[in-house]
Amino acid sequence: MFGDMNFWQLMMKGGIVTVLLIALSVISWWIIIDRLIRFTKIKNNTKEFMEKLKNLIVKDDEVGAMTLCETTPGPVSEVVREGLRHRKKDKAKIESAMQRALNSESERMQFSLGILGSIGNVAPFVGLFGTVLGIMRAFKDIAMASGAGPSVVANGIAEALVTTAFGLVVAVPAVIAYNYFMRFVDSVETEAVNASSELIDILDEVK
Repeated sequence: MFGDMNFWQLMMKGGIVTVLLIALSVISWWIIIDRLIRFTKIKNNTKEFMEKLKNLIVKDDEVGAMTLCETTPGPVSEVVREGLRHRKKDKAKIESAMQRALNSESERMQFSLGILGSIGNVAPFVGLFGTVLGIMRAFKDIAMASGAGPSVVANGIAEALVTTAFGLVVAVPAVIAYNYFMRFVDSVETEAVNASSELIDILDEVK
């Protein structure tokens, strides 16, 4: 029954549910591409960055240290920069300032990831809803036609198959991307925490 249909015609067999799934897919891929671009830009060699920073602090080159932070993209440099801005204060206040910066950077990194995770969880159920509608249509067609054959119930079955499959097509990349991005965020947060601790030690050494 699908032999003469192109991809778009086959998709439209799912009716309004397919339209909803297409919308979810567009949103999902927009978030995935946006986060990939963002995370690619902020991934740096934290060890190398902290070595350069330590050398500048030991030389008492405060301007150079701040410039290094400002020219190095990413949450780690932002957290460290906040610590340097409060370096004249006591240890507790420095740690508090860096923690606030880390919270802000974590929130920025996780922007829209909740939506991506929700799409990954909801899309299969939306597809299942389309499946139920398709089966209901098939039974209705059978009830309205005497001696119903495969051609009578074809539309309902097609809708059921298409929405189930498309729901999974939308959900799988969303779930994979969400898990990858959350692991990335956790990794960057750990690097920022370690960098914060290292900065405190450096500042203690040069006092």
